[in-house]
Amino acid sequence: MTEPATTHFSVYGLEPRPWIDPEALHEAFSRLSAEWHPDKHQGKPAAELAAIEKRYTALNQAYQILREPKDRLVYLYELTQGRKPPEIVRIPPGTMDLFVEVGQLCQKLDGHLKKKSQATTALEKAAVMVDGLEWQESITALQGKLSDYSQKLDAELQELDAAWISGNKELEKLETLYRRYAYVSRWLQQLEERQVALLTD
Repeated sequence: MTEPATTHFSVYGLEPRPWIDPEALHEAFSRLSAEWHPDKHQGKPAAELAAIEKRYTALNQAYQILREPKDRLVYLYELTQGRKPPEIVRIPPGTMDLFVEVGQLCQKLDGHLKKKSQATTALEKAAVMVDGLEWQESITALQGKLSDYSQKLDAELQELDAAWISGNKELEKLETLYRRYAYVSRWLQQLEERQVALLTD
């Protein structure tokens, strides 16, 4: 029984690098987690079963880190530098317009949600419902912009990966991309939370 690999990358037989094909990673996760699932190995000696459970846990933990670019990049930075990226409060380059747009929409949505919570009459609730449909459209449109921006980040990440595997490990670019992915992820979560609130009675 082989011991679990020492990094999240090597769990899947990968070299540490910025880009991983998401479909290939998911296929490997599905195949290996099925192979190493403890339920398939019941009845084996306790020591062997413990090793299998350890391997299965490692596969799951690695997948959770590697599947999301922001988590994978910060992990790669830590592997390379031996520490986490420094805390920086400034908005990453190229994200200011989106930062402002998301902030303004969330502020307006919060105002609408407050109005919704205070509506008591049938007329007030009907008006709030009509407004809510328009806000849903605004959220969907901005989610589309963020999706387009994420695709742009993916393209930049693949360029960084090509440089990385050729020996040019551009840590500054890696750190910048990590922060941009992190902001997009946070913005999408903020919009999703308000989208759910709009649909909740």
